Amino acid sequence: MRIVVDQQLPPLLADWFRDQGIAAIHVRDLGMSAAPDAAIWAEAARDDAVVLSRDEDFVGLTRAGSARLVWIRIGNCANATLLAAVEANWPAIRRRLEDGERLVELRS
Repeated sequence: MRIVVDQQLPPLLADWFRDQGIAAIHVRDLGMSAAPDAAIWAEAARDDAVVLSRDEDFVGLTRAGSARLVWIRIGNCANATLLAAVEANWPAIRRRLEDGERLVELRS
């Protein structure tokens, strides 16, 4: 599984996934910080990757391509709080993605 972390999420999420042995990259490191959502989605689809984003616009893109989305629906919070929520919920999110779900929401 490969993870692409969208611009409005901190790069430390990509770091955390890599620490878990999961290939992950932040869009900044792809040179796509200012890229439109469709371009990020296309990049993720090329690798059958999972996009992590707060951006609701990606929800509409889940109908196209092979990429999947973890839609972060947690309000503004400290990076440590966001990371703790991802860490606590990742086993269940991963199972759902592996079971074929294309859109998984992480809510607070």
